[in-house]
Amino acid sequence: MFNNTQEKKRLVAGNGKPETKPSRSNAGPTPFHRSASYLYLPQDQDTKQRVKWLIYDNNGSFNGWFDWLPIWMRVGYWSPFVMLSLVCFYSAIYWFKPQPLDFSATVLDKLEEEDANYFMGMPQTTAIDLFIFIWGIVVMVQAKISLGSIRAFPLSFTGWSWILLTSRAGLEFMAWAAAAHNNNQLASKFATIGSSIRLVTITNACVVCTIWNFILFPIIYFKSVPAGEKRRNFLKFNFGFFMTNIHVLNFPLAFVNILNGSRVRLFTMSDLWVAYLVVLLYSILYFFVLDRLGMHFYPIFNPRTIFSVVSIFGVLGLYYFLFLKWNEYMSLHADI
Repeated sequence: MFNNTQEKKRLVAGNGKPETKPSRSNAGPTPFHRSASYLYLPQDQDTKQRVKWLIYDNNGSFNGWFDWLPIWMRVGYWSPFVMLSLVCFYSAIYWFKPQPLDFSATVLDKLEEEDANYFMGMPQTTAIDLFIFIWGIVVMVQAKISLGSIRAFPLSFTGWSWILLTSRAGLEFMAWAAAAHNNNQLASKFATIGSSIRLVTITNACVVCTIWNFILFPIIYFKSVPAGEKRRNFLKFNFGFFMTNIHVLNFPLAFVNILNGSRVRLFTMSDLWVAYLVVLLYSILYFFVLDRLGMHFYPIFNPRTIFSVVSIFGVLGLYYFLFLKWNEYMSLHADI
């Protein structure tokens, strides 16, 4: 219907006459095309300054990875309802911050009750934390070696989830190690930081495991990847060592020593606030950096459709629901 080689006009320096130049775009002159991703700011009465939203001239698809998404989901103005939702969420994080933030240093609190001779002079929970910490690093190193590059991994919510899982275990192991060497001040800092990310670690792992396997994976498999060899390769990749760890084993690894074991503790509003803070920080990265790069990992949170409001508040509600359910589970099954 439209010719994809539409012409653009610009003034030629010196003669003031317009010169036509073919566009490099393949998207066609749709109402949602690149011109809609400029913010027009009045500079004076005669001229207007435009600020480009997309960093690259890529039609909102980084390296062509997201060409399977329709152009209106990649380029164009955001829904005002999405922007209002983000303003409400960000404001709530500021206004409802618990005072003071308090996190129980469970590693140190339970240290005297544990058997220190389980493995190399460590209690069982500490040995498990050390294993999870080392395993988390091994998985990322193996992915770097086998895939060649995992630069997009720390930009994804899955990457944040795996890094939190690894960090939580590492911090609580280092808290025990510092205490064993009588460095109580350092041990207290490690234990407090590790304790503060317990809720967000288990909740993120649960969200990643369920949303990827039951929502995103089927969408990408049937909508994004062409049938045939490419689909078979994607299936093989999805059930490979790296993807199985970060999308399947992440939940049981997070479950250990957070909801199960001798160091479990009930979560408080401080834990919930930290969990929401991590969601806020990732939303800033996703909406204000990745969207400009053309990286749309999670289409259900597309800022250009009002339906994303449901996704945003759905996730926030899910975090609160899981906060209650984790506490209910620990109250019934843990020795607290």
